[in-house]
Amino acid sequence: MAELEQIMATRLNAPDVHLDHLHSEAVWQGVGEKLRDALERESPAVPQRLSALIARLPELDGEPVPSLVPDMETH
Repeated sequence: MAELEQIMATRLNAPDVHLDHLHSEAVWQGVGEKLRDALERESPAVPQRLSALIARLPELDGEPVPSLVPDMETH
């Protein structure tokens, strides 16, 4: 824990970072590109078989399911 406190104290006491206009603009552009990429990604289509199984979940919700734990008396 002391090591973490030392790291945080070092970071808090670090001098402010000053970027000139050119580097600030480059960082801004890079963050913007990454954000656009993340927001524009379409989620992949769910396979038809998986979609059908998901649609059956309400139907199967009331059915009894086998136990995952073996019965103690049978062993």
